[in-house]
Amino acid sequence: MFMVFAGVIAFLLFAAGVMAYQNSRLIAQQEAGDSAGRISSLMYSVYYQAFSNNEERPEAVPLFQFTVRARTEGQPASGEVDKTIALCRVPAGSGEMALSDAQNWMLGSIRQSALRGERIIPASFKDKAAGKGEQELIFRLETAVKEETGHADHH
Repeated sequence: MFMVFAGVIAFLLFAAGVMAYQNSRLIAQQEAGDSAGRISSLMYSVYYQAFSNNEERPEAVPLFQFTVRARTEGQPASGEVDKTIALCRVPAGSGEMALSDAQNWMLGSIRQSALRGERIIPASFKDKAAGKGEQELIFRLETAVKEETGHADHH
């Protein structure tokens, strides 16, 4: 009889431990979701235009841009135009991408331009970054341009 009571008590203690663990995981996920919700409310868009360092626009804050030019000496050939791609933070709800999606899109664009042999001219707007996530994004994009242009020079 004593063994049965000990077994029931052990089972109840085990069940209480499992429930406490699940509860703490649920609370941690909710807290992470709340902070991710605030971060993801900052939305991002890509503009096909150049921004200058001192340019202020409430509808689009540039974080990183790069200009691509065909690898020709001197001026672009007739009919060829430089193309600038700028990643901007836009007011919440008006953008197309979250931070991670914007990073992946820009990395893909940088790689495609390098594979086509285009000259990549980057510009960063570190002073306009709103938080560590955007600072890391800018750093990753700068690194990608350096790596991709280094690879393109060796081919």
